Amino acid sequence: MAGGSTFTWKHALQLHSTLSPFASPLPQTHSAFVGIKPLSWRRYNIAGLLVTVYGLEELSSNATQGTCLWLLHGRGDTQDSMAYTAAALLHAWYIKRKPGQKDVIAVCIDQRNHGSRMIDDRANVSWKQGNPSHGPDMFNLYSGTASDVSLLIDQLPHYLPIKITEHICGGVSLGGHATWQLLLGDPRITAGLVVIGCPDYVRLMTDRAIRSKLPSCVSSDPPGKDFLGSSDFPPSLLAAIDERDPAGILLGELDTVTADDHLHPPSRAEQERLRAILLQRLAGKKILALGGGQDRLVPPACGEPLLNWLRQAICPQNGWAGNLGIEVDVIIDQKARHEFSKKMRIEAERWFCELLAGESAIVKRDSKL
Repeated sequence: MAGGSTFTWKHALQLHSTLSPFASPLPQTHSAFVGIKPLSWRRYNIAGLLVTVYGLEELSSNATQGTCLWLLHGRGDTQDSMAYTAAALLHAWYIKRKPGQKDVIAVCIDQRNHGSRMIDDRANVSWKQGNPSHGPDMFNLYSGTASDVSLLIDQLPHYLPIKITEHICGGVSLGGHATWQLLLGDPRITAGLVVIGCPDYVRLMTDRAIRSKLPSCVSSDPPGKDFLGSSDFPPSLLAAIDERDPAGILLGELDTVTADDHLHPPSRAEQERLRAILLQRLAGKKILALGGGQDRLVPPACGEPLLNWLRQAICPQNGWAGNLGIEVDVIIDQKARHEFSKKMRIEAERWFCELLAGESAIVKRDSKL
């Protein structure tokens, strides 16, 4: 798991707790945020969910509207693990913000079966850690959280002193997986910051299953050939992935013949079909995907097929969907493991400030730090 704060701090995750989320220990994935100055926070009970809003006291005195940044934590952590991330991003913006530019708040919730929503911790752990249903459990966790965010986008405004005119979502690890689903699943999310997350659940979990030496993988040649559709990754899960997972939505039909269909340009008919999907789900959205070159839990290679395919499709110069206003920046910190590294934090703050200022968040450079 990404951290261990679920049990350490579960007593603090209550509506009327006076213990600050900034008193929680930083997860192992967030060491780059040590020393960040805290900011204001307030707990709410919204639709039975514990919601923490950051930055209300830092709003301009005459603010009537603003941007909401949703931040989703990693597996094994709680919403409080994102407190310093919220503070870092909001402070970065307010240092650079010019008079009249956007006000911003950040909002955190517990992922399903985490923190204040804990039911059974075994459902949060991996195959190696003793959970035989890791495949469907993890997908259901973050898919459910993505649905929760969509629900809260409707309900949060009832409790705020400003009108929310823009929604951005960011997430780390499990939260990054959920952010990808929200980007394709909710038109109100206009931008996404994905940190050590993956847009291709099938490739990610096949890689993890092989590494975990599951019987359904090691008994075949090559390893993993019989994994999809096995009891570890049942057909019903594959059907759900095709409906909600980015790679399932965009590459699902392309991969039905050979495993490398994504390497070939789509036919004219496929372009028309896929362009309609991109227009409906991603048009105008800006995405920053950050990964660790030494990450073995969520290897960047698992997301590369989809991301490379997508970036070619949306290339403004020669992409067949280059006029949809979609921006995808992929940056790999080659020295980083499964972590939100200092270099990633610098890039995240840059991207976030450029996004809010209305500047292009895409820069012409090598995508490796």
